[in-house]
Amino acid sequence: MKKTALLFIVFLALSLTACREASEEGKLVLPEPQTRLITDMAGRQVEIPQKIEKVYSTGQPGVIALYAINPELLLGWCLKPAKEEAEYINSKYLGLPVLGLMQGSNATANSEEIMLRSPDIILMMTYIDQVAILDAEAFQKRMGIPVVLADYALTRIPEAFRFLGDILSHSERAELLARYSENVLADAQKQSALIPEEERLNVYYAQGANGLQTAPGASPHSEVINYVGGKNVVTLAEESDGRLTVNMEQILSWNPDIVIASYTMAHGTVKGDNSMFDIISSGRETWNLVSAVQNNMVFSTPCYPYNWLDMPPGVNRIIGIMWMGNLLYPDYFSLDIREETRTFYRLFYNKTLTDEQMDTLLAGAVKNS
Repeated sequence: MKKTALLFIVFLALSLTACREASEEGKLVLPEPQTRLITDMAGRQVEIPQKIEKVYSTGQPGVIALYAINPELLLGWCLKPAKEEAEYINSKYLGLPVLGLMQGSNATANSEEIMLRSPDIILMMTYIDQVAILDAEAFQKRMGIPVVLADYALTRIPEAFRFLGDILSHSERAELLARYSENVLADAQKQSALIPEEERLNVYYAQGANGLQTAPGASPHSEVINYVGGKNVVTLAEESDGRLTVNMEQILSWNPDIVIASYTMAHGTVKGDNSMFDIISSGRETWNLVSAVQNNMVFSTPCYPYNWLDMPPGVNRIIGIMWMGNLLYPDYFSLDIREETRTFYRLFYNKTLTDEQMDTLLAGAVKNS
């Protein structure tokens, strides 16, 4: 009995010593939780790992946001960067696997392959509606990986950066990007409000091989044009992907003051062709009857590594706001677009542009270029 009591006393002493050694100022140090419950930008509660090291993005908007915050987080690309795009991306990350898209009409991702690569979370950065929420729930159930929704709406970009910075434990870096975006948005809103109605330009946004595809004014793909005070001549309802096809007769009836020719890069037309831009700017195929063409007001969208207007509709549109505002209304958006571009690329893409890269990027995109 005495031996048993002695053993108990020794055990108790050792336990108390261990507790003291594991304590801090008298408080017991408990194991760190491995997960936490967050509320995503759709209002969904999602349990995610406390430490996130690799993220699969279901679409391009999320890829760009992750690349801007920390490219080390990328599990892989949704689309292989084209040769022209690769010139503006850190070569260290060009070898990442191409995993495909899981959202949109071009979805090609293999769920099993993504699951085998074990991302900590899946990011869906998209237009948030009930369809997106249902898709996120379905992906999460099928793959057994937390799916987090973030909003890619232009005005919510600062909020999206802060949200992602929090869940990814990169708040300081994300706050820097959020504040920059916030300042650009606020300044553009202020300047566009000063533009008299009679000075507002009618804009046609030309897409596709012949320029007859477009993003109408109500589409998320037209947000930048609207935000800086441009008047999209197309008020028709868009198709399911946010675009629609029109004909030359309609364009002639709208008779826009300015035409923006936009290239999609990895989704089809490559700017290197210059075919669509050349057709419009040279006035072929009856484009010569359009006021914008007659007045040399046809411009192409900078698109390396990502289109500045909408393809994809991600944080790449922040530099698009400055470019489009300055192009349409230089008296109100008075800025040096080359200098602003250098700043944006250093901050968001960690890329210092050479003069040659700058010239290539802005070719056809600015007046007298």
